[in-house]
Amino acid sequence: RCRQSRRDSLLKVNKQWDQQFRSMKQHYEKKLAEVKAKLGASQRSISELEKERHQNQQECERLQALVRDGPLQEKEKEILNEVFNELKEENKVLKEENNVLKEQKTSVSKKKEYYECEISRLNKV
Repeated sequence: RCRQSRRDSLLKVNKQWDQQFRSMKQHYEKKLAEVKAKLGASQRSISELEKERHQNQQECERLQALVRDGPLQEKEKEILNEVFNELKEENKVLKEENNVLKEQKTSVSKKKEYYECEISRLNKV
């Protein structure tokens, strides 16, 4: 009778532990999926920003060449210089945004790695 009671108690504790384990595993798998989604979004944003920055840089170089080489009217030069300066400023902003996104990507990658390790650890248990 005492053994049966202990056995039942042990089974109950084991069942609770199993439920907690499954719950933790689901939690970490959900977190990992969220982190992977954020990482994917960050990578797409970085890619788009780098592409846009590259296009702006090419446009800046083209305008610079026009201003430097072409016999333009003074008004045209002023307009091109304004556009060039705006593009330089936009390029600077895009670089800053790109750096922020890269930092976020690094943070998300670390979280992803942590969650994967945690899931792996829980699976081993």
